[in-house]
Amino acid sequence: MDHDTENEGKADFNDVEKHWSTVLEKGIDQLTDAQITSLKFSSLDDGGEFYNTYAKLVGFSIRKDEIKRNKNNIVTSRRWVCAKEGLQIRKNEANLNCMRERPITRSGCKAAFRIRFERKSGEWVVGEFKREHNHDLVPQFETQFLPGGYENVGFTSKDLYNYLAEICNSSTQDGDAECALEYLQAKADIDSSFFFQYTVDEESRLANLFWTDSQSRLDYACFGDVVAFDTTYKTNTIVFGFGLLVDETVDIYTWVLQNMLVAMNNKTPISIVTNGDKAMSKAIKTVFPKSRHRLCVWHLERNAFANLHDKEVYKSFIRCMVRYVTPDGFEDMWKKMVDNHNLHNHEWLLEMYAKKMKWAEAYMRGLFFSGCRSTQRCEAMNAFLNRFLDRKTRLYELFQQVDRAFSRIRHNEMGVDFSSNYTEPILITGLAEIEKHAATIFTREILAWKVIVRTLYLIDQSMKCSCLLFESYGYPCGHLFAIMKVEHLKQIPPMCIMTRWLKTAKSDLPCKLESQMSLDIIRMARFSALSTSCSKMCYFGSRTTQGFEELKVEIARLTRHMEELYNSSKEAIEDGICTASNKANLNVRDPAIFKTKGDHGSTSNSHSHVKVRRCSSCKDVGHTRRTCPSTHIQQAD
Repeated sequence: MDHDTENEGKADFNDVEKHWSTVLEKGIDQLTDAQITSLKFSSLDDGGEFYNTYAKLVGFSIRKDEIKRNKNNIVTSRRWVCAKEGLQIRKNEANLNCMRERPITRSGCKAAFRIRFERKSGEWVVGEFKREHNHDLVPQFETQFLPGGYENVGFTSKDLYNYLAEICNSSTQDGDAECALEYLQAKADIDSSFFFQYTVDEESRLANLFWTDSQSRLDYACFGDVVAFDTTYKTNTIVFGFGLLVDETVDIYTWVLQNMLVAMNNKTPISIVTNGDKAMSKAIKTVFPKSRHRLCVWHLERNAFANLHDKEVYKSFIRCMVRYVTPDGFEDMWKKMVDNHNLHNHEWLLEMYAKKMKWAEAYMRGLFFSGCRSTQRCEAMNAFLNRFLDRKTRLYELFQQVDRAFSRIRHNEMGVDFSSNYTEPILITGLAEIEKHAATIFTREILAWKVIVRTLYLIDQSMKCSCLLFESYGYPCGHLFAIMKVEHLKQIPPMCIMTRWLKTAKSDLPCKLESQMSLDIIRMARFSALSTSCSKMCYFGSRTTQGFEELKVEIARLTRHMEELYNSSKEAIEDGICTASNKANLNVRDPAIFKTKGDHGSTSNSHSHVKVRRCSSCKDVGHTRRTCPSTHIQQAD
């Protein structure tokens, strides 16, 4: 029992000027301590809702703390604190061999808010308010990852499923392929950074497509130095873009890679990993002649198992492939394998030896692949996309589902970034200062390093190790950390830090755009910055009817003004957002249904051949042997 029910009707909060929401609408940044401590609330829940709303807008989350009751067990006071209040007990801090525990979420923050019931007025008043935090506050666009419930979403799961069913059941008036192209064209009209191209085969009227969005292009600008291709359908997906192809020929693959190069502002990847498809390999050699090409280790292991029928030969080949040895060491191992098993004329081994520069670890050491040795590293992406796609998905629905899937993926990525930025890992090594610095600048995933023992040496006051782990993976090896310890360093030297592994890998990009990036990427960064800046304005505008109406008018006015500025600029002439080829109706034919690679199941058109189940006794239908009438008759006789 509390005062919410005992004092019902004593306080009149119909006066909107008296409600706390009117204070929040004046702007969180302008609220003073005096304004907050003078607030009054109609109930305990009302006070909790205020502090929770305040916390989300400022950029932190809260949890309940102390509660006081009188002798009648009636609540008289409630206190809320910042979720980072208190300190987390580190169980394995002294154990240097332990695995990393869950990240630390407490920092001893003192921010708090307390309300108490004032019997004289029958109202809940503020008894304590501590504003200051000892940690970084979360930006507005990341507050979705703060701890909280889903009770205020505004719709039920039933509403969601009904809406999705309505969308799925709607049919398209034009052909499936035509509607798909119109969908992509509409996205390009809305977002000038969205890129898509298609070509139509004149004979079959089928189209090859390539498309990528603004976020993928930004990701490529940050992480496109290593790219993995897998041409097997339903095995892997290229996260920088999508290709939907009629056939798998050298010409079509070349067309896809050329469009990818145009979309990514002619930035060529340093390294490429493929599954060994010959047509794709020729296309890569044509479009990316300077990129280092590596064959997928997982596919090589499967091919070796299929072609080398001797178990010992198979093991020897795998050792040649993965051992960290010098090129001379590899040649000795290969010669020993061939001589011992008399494999001098083995056709598959001769073919693989000719490609050794693309798969032997001895020839890959020191070449940057960011640890990517297999296209199967994308298998988690494939599993995720399979939740949204199946063989019954229409071509028009495919693009919508891919957009949904990638929205979810990017939301999850933001959650991982949130964890890296606003939690701390357990320190488990003896190099406390260096490890703390690493935890400050690197993402959580990159903190799990592997060590390979080799010798060390210093060149021109820069650190370098002969194991070449940094050159291959992009992060320091254990030997470099040993040197840092000997040199009494408290931070990782800049020459041992690669930008792609930093928490700020993406946030550092806009600072370099004006001088190093193309106009398209500059516009993408501007668009992201403006979208983030508008989120707070839209929030407050949605809280009141007057604010909503005024904001609609202002948005319309500013939109007209921005459109006039753009149309009168030289950029509008240079852009050519919609080309004539994209606008033309090319009468693209819908693709036929084919079985996918590795899929021996039936298509949706084969249900007419379903096998009829018959009784094994009388061969009739409609029952089984256990319930067969003839069996029961015989038993009765």
